[in-house]
Amino acid sequence: ETLLRHLRIKKGDPYNKTVLESNITYNPSGTDISSMYMDHGYLFFNATPVEMAVENDSIDIEIRIVEGKQARIRNVTVEGNTITNDKVIMRELHTRPGDLFSRDAVLRSRRELVTLGYFKEESIIPEPRPNKEDGTVDIVYKVEEGSTSQLQLQGGYGSGMVIGQVGITLNNFSARNIFKKEAWAPLPAGDGQKLSINAVTNGTYYYALNGSFTEPWLGSKRAQALSVSLYHNFYSNG
Repeated sequence: ETLLRHLRIKKGDPYNKTVLESNITYNPSGTDISSMYMDHGYLFFNATPVEMAVENDSIDIEIRIVEGKQARIRNVTVEGNTITNDKVIMRELHTRPGDLFSRDAVLRSRRELVTLGYFKEESIIPEPRPNKEDGTVDIVYKVEEGSTSQLQLQGGYGSGMVIGQVGITLNNFSARNIFKKEAWAPLPAGDGQKLSINAVTNGTYYYALNGSFTEPWLGSKRAQALSVSLYHNFYSNG
């Protein structure tokens, strides 16, 4: 009954091979039979539709299923990160060694990596590597570093004066490496912290300085963010 609900094809429906295969192997809504099995560890699952009989305008379909054993995750690794530290990536993943394999968990992990903004979205590719001999699977997340820093320069003229603004935002900063000379390439990065510094002035009468620092993961087990900000404003009549 459960399989038929996911198949969503009933007796008397027009025969559509594309819909049949989609509802067995992959449906964008994630309600296909394969997704149901894959989300519960059945990585080695296989379903093959076979045309059993064709009479007049009707056809009988038999779906032959090999469930296989549930696969557990053995290793989880990352490839391609040249700046971002492994721990920053690993803490965002929903796949852990020892867990049952779940395609939904793999897709959720990919979405979390996209949300970080540190990598090129099209380059984030989760790659399950099954080991049929022992019923386990290794998962490799392939990534490619993208641009995470922003430099802002603005200028304007009004009321007989020039106003200028300069700011820099580092979205993948590493505070613990500030005093390590070799980490400045050109700035210490890789720990997922955010540092922002901004300055505005019109020269004689006004200037404003502000900065902020955010640690998005305070502690190691649960995401708890800590933000600190400082600002200084100066006004003068000249």
